[in-house]
Order: sequence, then structure tokens, then C-alpha cells
Amino acid sequence: MNFEEALTWLEQHQFHGIKPGLARISRLLEALGHPEKCYPCVHLAGTNGKGSTAAILSAILSAHGLRTGLYTSPHLVSVTERFRIDGREIPPERLAEVLTRVRRKVEALDLPVTYFEITTAAAFLYFAEEKVDFAVIECGMGGRLDATNVCRPLVSVITSVARDHTAYLGNNLWQIAFEKAGIIKSGVPAVIGKVPPEARKVILAKAINVKSPTYLWGHDFRVRKTGKRLLYRGLRRTLRNLTLSLRGTFQKYNLGMALAVMELLEENGFPFREDLIRRGLEGVVWPGRFEYFPLGSGIILDGAHNEEGVEALLSSLKQMDIHKYCLVFGATNEGGEKPYLYMLQKLARGAEKILICEPPGPRHPVSLADWKRHISQKDYPGIDFCQTPEEALKKALKEGSPVVVTGSLYLVGAIRKILKGGEESLPSPKVIRIRIPLHRVRKCLDR
Repeated sequence: MNFEEALTWLEQHQFHGIKPGLARISRLLEALGHPEKCYPCVHLAGTNGKGSTAAILSAILSAHGLRTGLYTSPHLVSVTERFRIDGREIPPERLAEVLTRVRRKVEALDLPVTYFEITTAAAFLYFAEEKVDFAVIECGMGGRLDATNVCRPLVSVITSVARDHTAYLGNNLWQIAFEKAGIIKSGVPAVIGKVPPEARKVILAKAINVKSPTYLWGHDFRVRKTGKRLLYRGLRRTLRNLTLSLRGTFQKYNLGMALAVMELLEENGFPFREDLIRRGLEGVVWPGRFEYFPLGSGIILDGAHNEEGVEALLSSLKQMDIHKYCLVFGATNEGGEKPYLYMLQKLARGAEKILICEPPGPRHPVSLADWKRHISQKDYPGIDFCQTPEEALKKALKEGSPVVVTGSLYLVGAIRKILKGGEESLPSPKVIRIRIPLHRVRKCLDR
């Protein structure tokens, strides 16, 4: 298959939806020769933060000269984003080759695999064929029955536990934590981020049961700000005056987990050089997570797609002294449990203007008709409904306020594609004197 044919075949498997379970992926990987066993890896789960933590960890490993594979989901613009080696996306023609080999096995076995199972198998196969030294593997959803949970990691990571995907993972934190804790393996150390006490009990119970050494945020390791820099106090090491290229107050938690993982890998013979740690941290790139574009009064893209993510976004905006903004919001509702009305309510408190649109993508976007059934201009006087993300962005730039785009990673991806495509397709931003000068915003971003 060429790239277009490969994408068409892959997209045909979207109708299988989300089907948790390891039987199908196990059969497929067996037929492919178990590529997931060809290299050491770290496995990450979590409601929020796992993608950023994975990106930080991957950048640090690459800085140490290790050929490092990174598998994440979902993608913002192109499926090639899911498969990276040393920060570089898989070339389209190379992905077509890998998917062709996966397709042959799928059809020979007559397996009713899902989209995510295919991409997971493709990632394991690609990394094996490219002979990576190490792989960083992010769960898609949950953990226990996630397709990635066939790997045998050197370290397991649970970044956070909050309500999301409740139709699949359970309605309370106990059930969700149980699913996340499913990635913890016998004898394999686990790094646990800042999680609620109820979830921590479940995770620790699983770790004790399988004799997994466990390291907790706030107890065994932590990161705090010291002026404009960050201080890491870890399992055995202390690193001072760290600079992380990723923005947002919540990134300190992700940084702490990545460095704790590096300390545990050092015990397995992997390198840990402070100068290379610093180089890696300064070069981390993770698009769409509190990403700033200096256009007009400033545009912030953040894929806050659940309650915890919205709280983290609002905290970061507060740190930047941004209390009033133009909100571009769209949401998905796969499973029918997404609290998108509550998320909008929280974000609307600082929004001078609200632009609602429907995000692209397969994850059951909340349509404009759905929105109009639930809310009106009486509820939100500054609200407007836009047919496309491009229309929403053009209207936002005319407002003259900082623009915050959030609610769905698919919406963030669509807006980011427009922004990266060049400013020639966008209207001239409204020029006014705003309450927060750009130099102050940049200063806050550098904190």
C-alpha cells in the first residue's frame, strides 16, 4: 500500500470503536514475531500528563545518545505523529510499509482489530525494525486492558487518576485507579504521580500484591520552583536550576516523574548525566499542551479534555496573570459521559467571548445542535456558534483579547494546523492595548 491506501485501510477500522482486551493484540503480535520484546521500554498510564511525561523522558533518553522510540496517542494533525524516533515522526511512506505488513497478518488471522490495536502493533514493529535502543510507550486509555499492556517495561508510570472515559473505566476513582494500576507488573518498579488518596490506596494495594517497588510524588521525589528555575529532589539525586521548555504549572509533576524514571533506569545500567539531562529538558517539544503562539494578543492551545485538565489549564492561566480571554471551545463525547457542560462553565468565568465549534475527528464530537439544545446566549451572553474551527479562530483574532483554545485535542490540532500553515490565511489581529502586555506574558511563560 502507498500512504493514502494505508490510511484508508486504517480508517476503516474506526468503526470497531473501543474494545478493551488483550487477546486480539496478543495474537497479532505473535504473528509478527513479538516485536514488543525486542527492546527495553517504559510504560505510562494516567488520565492526564502521560503524554507530556513520555515526551520529556524520550527527549532525555535521546540526549544520552540512545535511539529512542516514542508511541503516543491521539495525534493532532497526522497519524505519523504517533510514531517517533528521537523526536522525528515516521515518514509517511515508511508507515505505509509497516501498515502493509500488519495488514497481511490481520487478514491472514481474520482478526476484528481496532484502529488503536493496529497502530500499537505498527509501533512495536516499527521500533523493532529500526533497532531502537529504548522505547517509551503511552497507554491509549485505562491500562489493564489497553492494547499497549502486552509490553514488559523496566518501569511503569501512573501520572494521574481522575474521572474520564467512565463508560469504559468505571464511574468512580476506585474503579479508574484499578484499571490504571493494571500496568504494574510483578517485580517491576512503579513511579506514581500526584493522585487522590482514594486512588493511591488502590494503586499501592496492587503494587504490594505483585511485589512492585513503588515511588510516590511528594514522598520519594518532588519538583518545586526556585525563582525562574526548577529544583528536583529525587530518590538519590538533587538537581538544581533546571529549565524545561514545556510551559504550564502542571509540567513540574511530569518533570518529576520523568527524572524519577531516569534514576530507576540508572540502576539498570542506563546512563544518567546531569549535563545531558539539562540538554534534553531544554529541547522537549510536545505540541498542543499549553502551547503559545505570539499572534495578536497571544494564542494558547491546550488539550484540556476533562475536569482535571481544565483545572490545570486555569491554574496556568492564573500564573500568567491572564484572567480575561476569548475562549474557543469544542468537545467530544465518546461513551456519553464527558462533562463538557461543566468544563465550559468553569472556563466561561474568565471568558469575555465564547466561540463554540465542532472538533473534527472520529471521537463523537459534540455537534452545534447538541450545544444549542443545552445552552443559549441567555446562559452565556458572550457566546457564538461557529461552523468550523477556522471560522472560530478568525472571529477570535478580531476580539483583541488573548485566545485560549481547548476542550478537545482534535480541535487543538485543527487550530494548530491553521496557525502553522501561515498567517496569510488569517485576518489581521485586532490591535488594541490589552491589560497584559506581550512582554509580560512571555516573562510569565519563562517562569
